[in-house]
Amino acid sequence: MPRKTAPKHIQESSEDSKDLILLDQIKPHWYVIQTYVGFEDVVKQLLLQKVDNLSLQSKIHEIYVPSRSVIKLNSKGERKEKVEKIYPGYIYIQMILDKETGYILQNTNYVSKIASTGNVATPLDAGYVESLKIKLDGESLENKTISTTQKFNSGDTVKVVDGPFKDMTGKVSSVELDGAKMSVLLSIFDRETEVLLDVLEVVKI
Repeated sequence: MPRKTAPKHIQESSEDSKDLILLDQIKPHWYVIQTYVGFEDVVKQLLLQKVDNLSLQSKIHEIYVPSRSVIKLNSKGERKEKVEKIYPGYIYIQMILDKETGYILQNTNYVSKIASTGNVATPLDAGYVESLKIKLDGESLENKTISTTQKFNSGDTVKVVDGPFKDMTGKVSSVELDGAKMSVLLSIFDRETEVLLDVLEVVKI
């Protein structure tokens, strides 16, 4: 699978984490950690376990994997919500980066290195991660909103593409005001039955 481009604010370095110069070992900052692609969540869980086991809450404050929720169609035309990594192979950690935390990161499975400029481990600009979170949360909400803006009206013929009534067809009898759910008349056991469905479970035919 092709690797996505690294975030623009990350400068690649050939230096190992153990050779990095640590600028600020007193205050917590956000740093970027490079991981094996596909192991971002695994690294997060491993680090969280170490934080608990070693009582490092005062040094490692938060671990963030940049991601957003998207709605995608699978090969059967079914709409599925999926969490998509924005920067595969990278996670963000808010921490006090000193010899102890640097050693822990360096000795965590699937961690490659701390992203740096040359051999200096420099933190991200203040407010960057907070702004990124707001941006990605907005994109997730927009994607979900777009997915639910299909316009359905009473009398429309629809096909159920997900859920227990999958592959059945019927007619829309009513649509809720927010457009997220609708009542559909389906033939169940040779009897017309009104069923409440989510808009993501049907498509017009």
